[in-house]
Amino acid sequence: MVLETGKDVYLEGEAVAITAFLKPEVMCFCLEHVWDVRVVDLESGRVVREWRLAARAGEAGYRRVELEWIAERAGEYGVSARLVAHGAVASKTIRVERLAR
Repeated sequence: MVLETGKDVYLEGEAVAITAFLKPEVMCFCLEHVWDVRVVDLESGRVVREWRLAARAGEAGYRRVELEWIAERAGEYGVSARLVAHGAVASKTIRVERLAR
């Protein structure tokens, strides 16, 4: 499984594109996939946004989910995705910087 964001550093108020997907070479015969995706403020440990999405085989979202989160406050955030049926997890850290005033 792979987790990507458009970049590693964002500005306050900017949209963060989050994409999680199974690699093309991974064969899977599951009838449904459930994705858990979270954004956690690493300073406080608080979950600031989370999604739980399900898709049946052949539907959009079965092998790939694309989400967007608005980074409202400066800080460091952990973004993680888990594909429940497979126990696969991917994560990365992003930084949100203050807008220059």
